[in-house]
Amino acid sequence: MKALLTALCVAVSLLGAAPVAVADETLLFSGTCRNVTHGLDGLLKLFIFEKADGSLQGYMSISGWLVGSGPIAGKKDGNRYQFTTRDVHWGLSINWDGTQRNGKLSGEYYASPNANLGTGKQVGEWTVTLQDSTNDSATLTEQAFKNRFLLMVEADLNAEVQLADGSTQTGAQALFSSVHPIGTGVSVSVNDVSIEWKDGASKTSAADIHRYTVDYTLYWHGIIQANGHTKLRLTYNNALQAVTAHEVIETTGTTKSEVGEIAFGIGVLLGKAAVESMLNSK
Repeated sequence: MKALLTALCVAVSLLGAAPVAVADETLLFSGTCRNVTHGLDGLLKLFIFEKADGSLQGYMSISGWLVGSGPIAGKKDGNRYQFTTRDVHWGLSINWDGTQRNGKLSGEYYASPNANLGTGKQVGEWTVTLQDSTNDSATLTEQAFKNRFLLMVEADLNAEVQLADGSTQTGAQALFSSVHPIGTGVSVSVNDVSIEWKDGASKTSAADIHRYTVDYTLYWHGIIQANGHTKLRLTYNNALQAVTAHEVIETTGTTKSEVGEIAFGIGVLLGKAAVESMLNSK
């Protein structure tokens, strides 16, 4: 999460109390990717801070059946983008090469062999569509803030969390373990975020959020069902600094009998982390 905060805060101070002017150009894309080597599909959210000299910084969130999220570094030459992402948790380094045309950025990616995971070189294709862009003469809009906030929440739900017993797990695994009896959580994809603002809020600052609700999908591998998903909804009240609701909307797998209580408990950990990491990291 620190890497994401650094990437986002370099471009826009989302945590300020007033609308924030944006430096250089920032772009936010969303789309899909396919690991051609293993025939697996993933979802992408890509935040890019593009400097005048063509250098690129930012963050890519990878979800669905694939992993590899992390900060990006690279360059732009004309309409060609070349950058690398590094996922510290999985030890993955991925090189991305794409071309932007008519609001779409698409190309190929190459993942280096990973001794820890026992994987060789992997290749794939990717395509993302521009969601919003701002430059140094623009002010962050409410929709642009919401898009960035959604990405930050997704990154937090996928980040490692410390459980009550002191052990750590990825957010996806922690959520899976709280809902399903056996299997492996792969990733979390945030589908939508609904924000309720404080009265008189600028609507472009995390500090002005009264309450927010997240609709998200947990992707997992199971024993009976190899690939499954579970849709959940979490509501966090910033005034109370507490999760006030966390429920399973639908699932393709079997859930634990006490799923409501357990899912609520892990939701408190994740929801608290999602907001506190943003409000405390300026």
